[in-house]
Amino acid sequence: MPRSRKLLILAIPAVMALLLAACGDDDGGGATSFTVEAEEFEFSPNDWSVAADTDVTITFSNQGSVSHEWAVLTEGTNIESEAEFAEELVELEVEAVPAGDTVTQTFNLPAGTYQVICALEDHFDAGMEGTLTVSG
Repeated sequence: MPRSRKLLILAIPAVMALLLAACGDDDGGGATSFTVEAEEFEFSPNDWSVAADTDVTITFSNQGSVSHEWAVLTEGTNIESEAEFAEELVELEVEAVPAGDTVTQTFNLPAGTYQVICALEDHFDAGMEGTLTVSG
């Protein structure tokens, strides 16, 4: 087999690995993009790990029949009911997305563990919550 063909065969897996690392998980901190589906009354998935201090893109797809949102509460906040919720606790959010719509948004957060909820009335108490782990 010619030397150039051997190099090509060896190079293809290396290039594929670089491409996958650039658009997904990296061993140092987590994903740089992910998708969340919302329905009544849950996120799927409901646990995310992303890279700290890096632009991260979320694609939020509302598969439900009512509007939903994805609100990240300030690091270290952990509410147990809607009665404890206040807008001042929101670090960032994907605002109310109508049923059937999909939006994409980019954010950048420091390392920490963040509670994520749907902050629309009665949605959190019905079970719409998750955890965002930001590491790096």
